[in-house]
Amino acid sequence: MNKNELRKQFLLKRQQIPPHFLHEKSQAISQNFFNHFDLRKIKKLHLFLPIIKQNEINTWLIIDQIKQNYPYITPIISKSNFQTYSMESYILHSHTKIVYNKIGIPEPINAIKCPDDTIDMILMPLLCFDKQGFRVGYGKGFYDRFLKKCKKDIIKIGLSFFEPVEKIDDVNKNDVKIDFSVMSDNVWEANL
Repeated sequence: MNKNELRKQFLLKRQQIPPHFLHEKSQAISQNFFNHFDLRKIKKLHLFLPIIKQNEINTWLIIDQIKQNYPYITPIISKSNFQTYSMESYILHSHTKIVYNKIGIPEPINAIKCPDDTIDMILMPLLCFDKQGFRVGYGKGFYDRFLKKCKKDIIKIGLSFFEPVEKIDDVNKNDVKIDFSVMSDNVWEANL
């Protein structure tokens, strides 16, 4: 299937997940993330803040655990620029104010900027991904552009409610593969 077909299919599937299952699956994904990855060498972790109306995975569960149990990790969040389809990174402090932009994405407004090439690991939203590690997001290429500004060895992790599809038919040279995908039941790993 191509990206547009998959996007429609998985947006619908995700919207049909009942709220209590969303919470349970988000908790399981958070737990699998902490169980699977050795975070001792991670200094900066980039995460997305969930868009509630899109039924995204609740990454606040991960952020809260980072703050409580991994004080040496700096959580990084982003702000989107819809003119250039690019993102800028900001440090998430306890005093960082979060507001919703015009399309409902939570973003920082009083945060300190973070250089993209200093981030060690990134947790990315996705609608689905395939067994080769390509992902389908909302279709604007924000993360593909962003990852090209990051260091080459950044660990790229998708968070997914769903198992991988066999193959995305219309990948292109600008698509950046993920290294892992954390799901509620397991962790998928690329053949690195």
